[in-house]
Amino acid sequence: MANGHSLSFAATNQSHPAGSHQMFSRWGRFVYRRRRPVAILAIVFGLAMATFAGRAAAELSAGGWLDPGSESNAVSTRLADDFGAGKGTLVLIYKGAAGADATSPAFQGAIAESVKGLEGNSLVDAIVGYGQTGDARFISTDGDSAYVVVQLNISDEQSVEHLDELEGAIAQPGQGIALLVGGYGPLTRDSAHQSEQDLIRAETVSLPIAAVILILVFGSLVAAGLPLLVAGLAIPTTLGAVYFVAQATELSIYVQNVSTMLGLALAIDYSLFMVSRFREELAKGRTVADAVEVTVATAGKAVAFSGFAVAVGLSGLLVFAAPALRSFGIGGALTVLASLLYALTFLPATLSMLGPRVAMLSTGGVVDRVRRALGRPSAAAADAAARSRWERLAHGVMRRPVLVLVPTLAVLLIAGLPFFRLVQGIPDAFVLPAGLPSREAAVTLQTDFQPGTTTPIVVLADVDGQPTSEAAVRTLAAFGDRLAQVDGVDTVESPFNGLKDPTSGAVLPVDQLVALYALPREQWPPSLGLLYDRYVHGSTVRFDAISPDIPASPTGTAVVPRVRALATEAPIQRIEVGGFAALGEDFLASQARSIPYAIGITLFAMAAILFLLFGSVVLPIKAIVMTLLSLSASFGALVWIFQEGNFQDVLHFQSPGFTIAGNPIIMFCVLFGLSMDYEVLLLSRMQEAYRRHGDNTEAVAEGLSRTARVITGAALIMVSVFSAFALADTVTIKSIGVGMAIAVLIDATIVRMLLVPATMRLLGHWNWWAPGPLGRFAARLGFSHVEDEAGEARPAAEAPAAT
Repeated sequence: MANGHSLSFAATNQSHPAGSHQMFSRWGRFVYRRRRPVAILAIVFGLAMATFAGRAAAELSAGGWLDPGSESNAVSTRLADDFGAGKGTLVLIYKGAAGADATSPAFQGAIAESVKGLEGNSLVDAIVGYGQTGDARFISTDGDSAYVVVQLNISDEQSVEHLDELEGAIAQPGQGIALLVGGYGPLTRDSAHQSEQDLIRAETVSLPIAAVILILVFGSLVAAGLPLLVAGLAIPTTLGAVYFVAQATELSIYVQNVSTMLGLALAIDYSLFMVSRFREELAKGRTVADAVEVTVATAGKAVAFSGFAVAVGLSGLLVFAAPALRSFGIGGALTVLASLLYALTFLPATLSMLGPRVAMLSTGGVVDRVRRALGRPSAAAADAAARSRWERLAHGVMRRPVLVLVPTLAVLLIAGLPFFRLVQGIPDAFVLPAGLPSREAAVTLQTDFQPGTTTPIVVLADVDGQPTSEAAVRTLAAFGDRLAQVDGVDTVESPFNGLKDPTSGAVLPVDQLVALYALPREQWPPSLGLLYDRYVHGSTVRFDAISPDIPASPTGTAVVPRVRALATEAPIQRIEVGGFAALGEDFLASQARSIPYAIGITLFAMAAILFLLFGSVVLPIKAIVMTLLSLSASFGALVWIFQEGNFQDVLHFQSPGFTIAGNPIIMFCVLFGLSMDYEVLLLSRMQEAYRRHGDNTEAVAEGLSRTARVITGAALIMVSVFSAFALADTVTIKSIGVGMAIAVLIDATIVRMLLVPATMRLLGHWNWWAPGPLGRFAARLGFSHVEDEAGEARPAAEAPAAT
């Protein structure tokens, strides 16, 4: 006891059952005895899941960035139920040559001929354009292009399945007119295709790099191949599971990218830790059976806890209402489970069958010959020298911990300052690479035509009584005028605003508007009747507020609160605001409400897992602070690069001017879990050493030196995998890849090499402290039980007392 009463140290005289040790030891013995059936079953299961992996992309959605319980989603439902505006659409853009007249009979005739195949199609409800309405909104600002809206009888999601049929019915216009097809369906198809292309590119680059690093770490082609085999089983299994889960809930198209990214990193890392420990145990002279048992009981236990930590970190995403964010949590958790499944079954079973042959096809001889030719020592001597260098580095840091700690903290905090300038926006077609037809269609609509006409802010106003009564007409007209004056709104379209006298062309004053609506319906002008039927349902009136700002951008979503701030007045009973910009604003608001819970769940879970594993309340706090520091620097880089546009030419992207909404919290949950990989491995070896001799300084140096090679290799693999996703053409995936690569690099270098030894030296024996009741609780559970260096399991009662 530290003071004889309520305090205790995790390495002091506590007797406890080796519960977790026995559980993992028994599993190791079981796998060894049943090694062939276990390996065969794992392979069969992996192959079975792989048959569904290729079908996963077709089940994923390009949407999901909305809050199902939001006001804007309620407006979408009302538009579908009451106004018939909730079905899918295709936007056909006809781009003429410079100087062409898109309003000419020839141009419009070419459009009519192009869409003729859609007329009478059971999937098509209506075709609306300049030829049908004479509305100038369908003509580009320079007059040489036009667009047509194809209104469908099916939802946007359903339109994806029928896209080939619909596009097949559209004829090329000819006469020098180019056709672009946009809308949700084409965007989803292009997003899925681009996602798969990014995956192929990332895997093509990252796998050879990972293989080279593994060969350098293990010095054996067989040992290096095992982690790649585990990854080759885990990733298809994950994507197969994604296919099944997508049948029950909406999952984002980007889940396959994030799952593959995580799967490569986790499966290789877990295998790297276990294969390294297995070879180490064989080198001590253990039998294959004992080596497998000890490997599973030590490295296997660390991997299991690490995987559990990653899964818990990702589970923080489940508190979000938006399906896209939740899907990252689901996909990530599936990835962790698949990686753990094969790391704890297929891998130890294969090691059991290989035994010492795990070192076959050694590259050591080749490497040694090259090193001798260069006048350098052999690989074994170099490895021993490297371990000695790591020990010297650790001792050097711990001799002057404050001198190391202060400037290192200052650098990380300064690197994180750009994060205070964070501005988030919703991902849309603009995050896709230039050249994709659906993106070009979206860009053309925004730049060549009156901006915002296809993505208005929709306001539904419920009135008391008939909207055509005098009081209602005056109130609705006044509301429309006030709506038009909102900053960010150019024009307002409704049956109560902007109606013009057919003879003079002047806008009707409110008194004439009242008089017009007082007439019987059959005396209304036909155009007014059509407009009224489109914008009025019962006592609900629809207003379309046209904003020139891109609806997904921060400036576009910022218009929504100003619209909602309009005071209502009788007889308007209720006002609800929807549209794409409102969906984005509500997503951001929902995300902001949920972020504290996600962060709280993640931090608490991480602290609890580390406490149970190490029996200390100090180490979890230290680990959380260290991880937050590395995250702050990577978040700062995320804003500085992708929001503010630095290194655009180097990384080949165009900054949208904001950070993709959801990326920071996704990175937070993923990286907090991943950081536990290194933390668990490093602290496990430190705790083993500390329990043997009770010297905190030596335990830190020994733990760092023993894990440095494996952690460095694992970090290089993670960085290479994440950096390969920086080659993605989609800004959403590119920014996640770059941000996570930077975070892992900082975490495995600056944090592990400098901050960890410095802080652990300053804390001394307090690293292993826990209050008496908590210490005894952790001891009874036995999760912090460690393996003695000599190879015998020792209860903590034999560990030296802390002083």
